[in-house]
Amino acid sequence: MRKANIIAGGIGMLISALAFVKTFTFKQFKNVPVGPEFFPRALAVGLFICCLALVIQNILDRTNTEKAPTLSPLSKDIRRMLIGLAIILATAYLWSILGFLIVTPFTIFGLMLLLGKRNWIRMIIISVAVTFVVFLAFRFLLGIEMPMGLFS
Repeated sequence: MRKANIIAGGIGMLISALAFVKTFTFKQFKNVPVGPEFFPRALAVGLFICCLALVIQNILDRTNTEKAPTLSPLSKDIRRMLIGLAIILATAYLWSILGFLIVTPFTIFGLMLLLGKRNWIRMIIISVAVTFVVFLAFRFLLGIEMPMGLFS
């Protein structure tokens, strides 16, 4: 498990460094105190710190000799994770085409469904409400334009 943790930590640090560098390509807005790069940079730094801690902990801990469990794509949890990843990637692709207000409620609803929620009315209300609260917060509180897609 020790070797697997060190490898996973190294991969995580690489991904976080690439994400941090990618934020320098984001569009800059004038008179915006917090730009669209702030949150991704903060997440990238947090991921890097956590992965670095994982690597250091496993380098220093010589007592952890148990074998890492194997992951199978046939596992229910791995399939759910891959479906969730597909939902997120589809959302990222469709945002510029359809817009935040159309894509996001379906994304939230799909992820709640994936997590096992089955109260359909509550799921619809939460999906729509969270979408509008996030949109209003970004648009009017932070002054950040969201992709409008068909509404532009």
